[in-house]
Amino acid sequence: MPTSPSAKSLLDQWSQRCRDMRAAWWIVGWVALYGVLSATQLLIWLAAVGSLVLLVVTRGAWRQQPGAAALWLLVLCFLLPGLLSLPGAFDFDRALSTAARLTAYGFAGLLFLRLSPSESQWPNTVLWMTGLLVLWSLDGIVQEWRGVSLSGYPLFTGLPEGHKVTGSMGLDYGPNLAVLSPFLFETLRLHGRRLPVLWLAVPLLAVAVSLSASRYSALLLLVSAMLCVALWVRGRASNHYWTPVFVVVLSMGGLLLPILLVPHLAERLFLLAGSLSASEVEANAALAFRPELWKASWVLFTENWLNGVGLRGASGAMYPILAASEFYPDAMLSRTWHPHLGILEIAADTGVPGVLGYLLFLIMVVRWMLVANSASQGVTTTFLCIALLAMFPLSSALSMYSFPTGSITWPALALALGAHFRKADQNS
Repeated sequence: MPTSPSAKSLLDQWSQRCRDMRAAWWIVGWVALYGVLSATQLLIWLAAVGSLVLLVVTRGAWRQQPGAAALWLLVLCFLLPGLLSLPGAFDFDRALSTAARLTAYGFAGLLFLRLSPSESQWPNTVLWMTGLLVLWSLDGIVQEWRGVSLSGYPLFTGLPEGHKVTGSMGLDYGPNLAVLSPFLFETLRLHGRRLPVLWLAVPLLAVAVSLSASRYSALLLLVSAMLCVALWVRGRASNHYWTPVFVVVLSMGGLLLPILLVPHLAERLFLLAGSLSASEVEANAALAFRPELWKASWVLFTENWLNGVGLRGASGAMYPILAASEFYPDAMLSRTWHPHLGILEIAADTGVPGVLGYLLFLIMVVRWMLVANSASQGVTTTFLCIALLAMFPLSSALSMYSFPTGSITWPALALALGAHFRKADQNS
């Protein structure tokens, strides 16, 4: 059915008004809600339902927007292998609900495509983002200092070797800060010379990540810093080559400082270093028995390589393998664990089709990121960096199919592609 000129004009006017606002408040709100899982879930589903309604009301105009095809191509990299894994899925209901959620991300993304900020509003937007990151970092540091965060949450004490800082986000605190760190690095690129005080935010964020006692989060923050500064240098965003070096040094310094001051953090680091030459028993204890989870996930993949055990099925299917392990403690069998390694989780859940889809996903995201970086498209480059960090193949903190991962990945991809393809249309 053809799109009426009035419907298309109305959509274009609405989108332009949103982008022309002084601050991209919808993006600030989305990121601010990221630490509140229930609110983030509601936002995604409301956006998906809203997009479906608009598809009907506008007679298809809603899908005729730059980047929609690219976004759905990325969604299908995960959705198609997920659907192929449904026959014989270990937990059919959970697999089906995860597939439905992936579909919802695609429809919700149609809304975010329209809401991507313009390049003129981008400098103000990243300043707001950095403000949020600083606030969350201070929240965690105060929690370590006083035992209670600014938001009233106590320290997490469920670790045998010590406590960990969670701020108001729970156990996802460290990974969340690391994944969102490209906002800070983009702020430094745009405002670092004009507002030197912003550089203090780098060690502040790194200290908070270190206090989270998540070794993966520390690694991810370093990956984020090196990725952003590499793109910075590649795109010739700065004539001062000391600046990227300064970013990495400040990040590493901020990560190391708490280790020098908090005994149990140093203990965790020594355990990690010692695990490289330790016995299998000692290595498992140092790595929170993750090697056993990895071995169990590999067994599931080799036995179900064609289509896997179904989306989110590995956590349950691993149980008999872990129960038979002489190294895995019986006390931990009562909890449900995901594989704690992103690429292995995808392989176990969706088999070879899932691995191939994931590799295609990475190739497309990296390609668009390099193209956007060469064209000095800060909006696109930053959001693609965030999506890439959220779906990092060595992810050990969050499930690749979990709502926290999806609720940051897919809106970020939609915002990136919306800005990228809108710019391409304007140039053509």
